[in-house]
Amino acid sequence: MAELRHVPGWLRPAAFAVLGLVSRPVAGFYLPGVAPIEYQEGAVVEMKVNKLTSVKTQLPYDYYTLPFCQPTTIMASVENLGEILEGDKIENSPYEIKMREDVTCRVLCKQILTPEMKEKFKSMIKDEYLVNWIVDNLPAATKYVRPNKGEVTYINGFPVGVQRNDKYYIHNHVRIDLKYHTNPEKYEGYRIVGFEVEPFSMSQALREENGKTVASCQEGAAYPVFDLDAHQELLFTYDVAWTESEIRWASRFDNYLKMTGGQIHWFSILNSLMIMLFLSGMIAMIILRTIHRDITKYNELASAEETAEETGWKLVHGDVFRKPRHSKLLAVSVGSGVQIICMAVVTLFLALLGVLSPVHRGALLQSMMLLFTFMGFFAGYVSSRLYKTFNGADWKQTTLLTAFLYPGIFFAIFF
Repeated sequence: MAELRHVPGWLRPAAFAVLGLVSRPVAGFYLPGVAPIEYQEGAVVEMKVNKLTSVKTQLPYDYYTLPFCQPTTIMASVENLGEILEGDKIENSPYEIKMREDVTCRVLCKQILTPEMKEKFKSMIKDEYLVNWIVDNLPAATKYVRPNKGEVTYINGFPVGVQRNDKYYIHNHVRIDLKYHTNPEKYEGYRIVGFEVEPFSMSQALREENGKTVASCQEGAAYPVFDLDAHQELLFTYDVAWTESEIRWASRFDNYLKMTGGQIHWFSILNSLMIMLFLSGMIAMIILRTIHRDITKYNELASAEETAEETGWKLVHGDVFRKPRHSKLLAVSVGSGVQIICMAVVTLFLALLGVLSPVHRGALLQSMMLLFTFMGFFAGYVSSRLYKTFNGADWKQTTLLTAFLYPGIFFAIFF
């Protein structure tokens, strides 16, 4: 406060006000809906199931399409527009998980394998379908270590089973590895910061112990073991292991950046790129030869009558300001392009600000759809303005056509 003595008296109230604002304690904040959840020891941690996905077919299926273990009552979670468009179907599961309580080879349920069920499992395994689970808004990840390089990669979910030598093996046992972080100085309880699943195919042995059915999991056996054709019953078991981690809650999605994507057809992309470059080069060569021939012709000595008569590429200047044949369709296309560009720019800006958090499944797609709708104002303005530049009269019809032409075509195709 000694420095304020040199401030004139009439400025001291303002100086105190500014000092009070600057010296206020600064606290972090969380976006709505993405605040961390602190679990107490022994608290129930709910695990949800999502759709079955495949990079080969791109067709999602409901989780309970396969004869997995079901809870007493299947309840679907409320989904937003983005989740619906992505085909997500999030439901509850019968898995019982409690904070910091490890479980070993717990029996989930036993299913009788009918021929129809076996064929359904074989079809899903052949198409490389993945099982997707969710715990505390974290999707399940499977860790893979490359044998040669030692690099660690992750995939979203885990396979339904594997196919080896024309035989099908089901992953009927999973080890659920959950990581938690705690900081008693800042909050009470534990925050979940990791969710990994390690699937196994094994033959479990059942026995009665104190009136309860207990399973023995043969983890040391060769992988895989559970042959689909050699069994008539399917037993599902699971392990739960809790591990303390130094990863903070705000950084728990970093591991998902290491995930490998689906199958990318690099050969097709390279082939298309080479064809585009080849055709572009051919057209450029033809244009350059035509222009070079015309320039050489104009540089030669010619009579006044030949000079006055314009031929070749110079005739283009007369078509620059001429009204196009389909000016209305051109204006609609330009307006729709402006709409898409504005949507992309605003979406990238919101993503840079961190508003589109990965915690909100479907938030990106939902935001793009809403922004595309709002940017229709700019599309209508640009299309009508451009059409009026061509001396068009029915600019209102052009605006309506901008709103319904391309969105209507895509809606009719996909919906």
